[in-house]
Amino acid sequence: MSLDETLRILATVEPGGPMLDEKAIENNPDAVLVALGRSFEALSAELATLQQQDAQSAATTCDAKSQVAAVVLPGVERIEAVLSSLDPIERAIMAIPARTVVGLGVKARHAAHVLSNYWTEVPERLDWDARTVRHLIESACSVAGVDLS
Repeated sequence: MSLDETLRILATVEPGGPMLDEKAIENNPDAVLVALGRSFEALSAELATLQQQDAQSAATTCDAKSQVAAVVLPGVERIEAVLSSLDPIERAIMAIPARTVVGLGVKARHAAHVLSNYWTEVPERLDWDARTVRHLIESACSVAGVDLS
């Protein structure tokens, strides 16, 4: 993925967000990855909120099918819009190599999100491969100072 493509993705998600030029990237080789990580975290938080609201709306209006359609569809449409915005950001995070510990933290946090099911069980109940990956992600996040919650 080219730098221009990545900057275009960031501009669509963060209009008026931090401008990344060659000097900023030269001073911080993972500036683009960090910006992508910020966008990823913001959209992920919005998605979690929307999903929670959608579940609550569906539960409270379950008794009338017409009300469910009227209440849930706008939430579903917004969830789909956020997911559409997340896709190119996640692809860019995966495509861009990390050059610093901070960049590695962005990639590890993304991996934790993708493999969130690894945190639904205690490590001892996971199979060996899942436990290994979980510990690797936790270690990378710890070294990078990234919170997994």
